[in-house]
Amino acid sequence: MTKLKANMLDYTEAEVSQLPDELLNAEWRQYMAFSNQRQRLREEVQRMMRKKSAEHQVKAGDIAEGSMATTKLGAKEILLAKVAGEIYAIDNACGHSGYPLDKGKLDGYVVTCRWHDAQFDVRNGAVLAVGREMKPINRYRVVRADDGTIKIGEEL
Repeated sequence: MTKLKANMLDYTEAEVSQLPDELLNAEWRQYMAFSNQRQRLREEVQRMMRKKSAEHQVKAGDIAEGSMATTKLGAKEILLAKVAGEIYAIDNACGHSGYPLDKGKLDGYVVTCRWHDAQFDVRNGAVLAVGREMKPINRYRVVRADDGTIKIGEEL
């Protein structure tokens, strides 16, 4: 049985194409398990950092027009955004992975998470965009042959 190299990045594309499917599947499962665990750890670290952040008082005059600051409400970190002279308060954790929204960009009433591009309305916390723009995937016509075999037709 073929043994994988210690690091899949050490393979050339030609070498990867020659590996048995069971090894590639095993490597993929291992990578996904690691990736999911790492993402959960990142999210937990972000939450813990905000819980442990220092509590501080913020004055309205400390927040410039069109900018953001943070404060605390118990263990929760709160994002303060000043737009059109009004100060709005929402949770400082992005709904996607809990990353701090104050590190993102404020454009009018919209705060954008710098990690995944999710967008929220600071007036009410509504999700305006779920994040990274995804390209649509292609769709194809399904054709049934006379013998019952499924054929793939043209792209729709």
